[in-house]
Amino acid sequence: MRTLIAIPCMEQVQTEFARSLVNMRTVGTVQYGFLGCSLVYHARKELSKIALQTNADYVLWIDSDMNFGPTLMEDFLKAMEGRDMVSGICHMRHPPYRPVIWKHVKRGMLPEQTQLDPYDDYPDEIFEVEACGFGAVMMRTEVIRKVAETFHETFGPIPGFGEDLSFCIRARECGFKIYADPHIQVGHKGSLIIDDSTFRAFMGMKEETK
Repeated sequence: MRTLIAIPCMEQVQTEFARSLVNMRTVGTVQYGFLGCSLVYHARKELSKIALQTNADYVLWIDSDMNFGPTLMEDFLKAMEGRDMVSGICHMRHPPYRPVIWKHVKRGMLPEQTQLDPYDDYPDEIFEVEACGFGAVMMRTEVIRKVAETFHETFGPIPGFGEDLSFCIRARECGFKIYADPHIQVGHKGSLIIDDSTFRAFMGMKEETK
């Protein structure tokens, strides 16, 4: 089994991320792909090409401001059994710190007609989503291959969407399903490390002030 650990980044990475990556246990043959670029969609496209060129079976996308435990790859491989694409639970760095997963995604004729329904209260077991951010996502490389062949594009932004949701839209139109695993919790480094406990505390504080 071959896995490309794909890391789009800027000139530097966060200390917490580097520590997490060093401590992460790996399975099978692993190649690390770091690509520094100010245009994240371009970095993802180039990393996708590397995955295809090296015949990787899986791509594990990890953003360079994530904080995670040593079992991340093992947990993803377990969640991937019988599935094409799985996201961990990552959160926005700014209030209300929502998890970056969506129940429904609606494309409009204009960018301002885009509609995203968040998944604030998600199940305790693996569940299907229509889109996710790419802070921590594992997919079969076949998903990239099919998307590229069908659309002649992978991460190029669709008007009204970022590169990650654009890929999700294309993947779903190719017939792939996207899942999220609530047991894979990944911290997002901002001024604090934002995780599920930050989000729950913020939402609880909002309820108390009503």
